[in-house]
Amino acid sequence: MWPVFSLGFVTRSSMGVMPVTERVTERAMGVPSEYASFAIPLGATTKMDGCASVYPAIASIFVAQFYGIDLTLTQYLLIIFVSVIGSAATAGTTGATVMLTLTLSTLGLPLAGVGLLLAIEPIIDMGRTAVNVTGQSLAATIVAKRAGIWDKDTWDAAEDGIAGILDPESAEDAEDAALVRS
Repeated sequence: MWPVFSLGFVTRSSMGVMPVTERVTERAMGVPSEYASFAIPLGATTKMDGCASVYPAIASIFVAQFYGIDLTLTQYLLIIFVSVIGSAATAGTTGATVMLTLTLSTLGLPLAGVGLLLAIEPIIDMGRTAVNVTGQSLAATIVAKRAGIWDKDTWDAAEDGIAGILDPESAEDAEDAALVRS
């Protein structure tokens, strides 16, 4: 997962990393191409737990504490609801300011709180995107394994190193190595 994690970290875009995520998921994680070509784009558009779920929730609590506003149980439940819905509705592009603004306005918190976080937004976004793309690949792998279509030999061959995973010509070599192992 290192190529996906690191590229997601520096690009801050789940959509921009999607081809690499798909290739690594197929060639290192053992997910069949037919399933990965469906699951990874779906995950890149709907599975934004870092950008749309975790960050707005924590940032909303921070903003409330910064302004000395005590949140009620209802507001905490609203944070959970907006975070879950938002993680399925956020685009796979850089930044999560839209979701943070939506969460703050839903809770009735000052929107000026967004300005407090803009200075550190790019740094935090790097980590969020790395979490998103890693989770997209992991979810596809878990579902493939539970569905019985996961290729353990590809997984085992990838444990020996990632050198040839992104090279199209060496994918055939990895498949040959998996056949030799079995």
